[in-house]
Amino acid sequence: MALFPMFVDLKDKEVLVVGAGNVALRKIEKLIPFSPNITVVAEKVSEDVRKICTENGIKVIERSFKKEDLIDKEMVIVAVDNIDLQKEIFKYCRDLKIPVNSVDSPEYCDFIFPAYVKIGDIVIGITTSGKAPGLSAKIREIIENCLPENLEDILEELSNIRQTKEKGKERQELIKKIIQEKLG
Repeated sequence: MALFPMFVDLKDKEVLVVGAGNVALRKIEKLIPFSPNITVVAEKVSEDVRKICTENGIKVIERSFKKEDLIDKEMVIVAVDNIDLQKEIFKYCRDLKIPVNSVDSPEYCDFIFPAYVKIGDIVIGITTSGKAPGLSAKIREIIENCLPENLEDILEELSNIRQTKEKGKERQELIKKIIQEKLG
């Protein structure tokens, strides 16, 4: 079944990442541009995860997961191979109404990490609803190569019009005209 695309403000939200290997690293890298407060809990922390956490002020707790780690969390990423642990954390999160993503286990996910293109405030998400993440990544690459380099400038111009012109048909037509001129 296709998933509903929903964009969420993660700025200053409390996010827990369970696990600190290569998969956790990729998830942390995807989260950082959106400015959440990330906490990593893992028995073993890879050097790459330790480095990115140190560089970005991310809290690292070196021990096994405890249910108490979920206190005040608003989103959880489970990046471990242990299916029993994924299932356990998924159940806890469900009970606490915390959205959870268990990497490579769609049955223990409330949401999927999309492949995405981020250019300033423009974000394009791509998903195959968990069926073929590699295809999502390839589509992301194709989209990135098709976008104009001045996209942020166009967004800024349109944003200024929205802030300075009164709502209505005239503003709408001006925005449409600029988009057509700049993007064809």
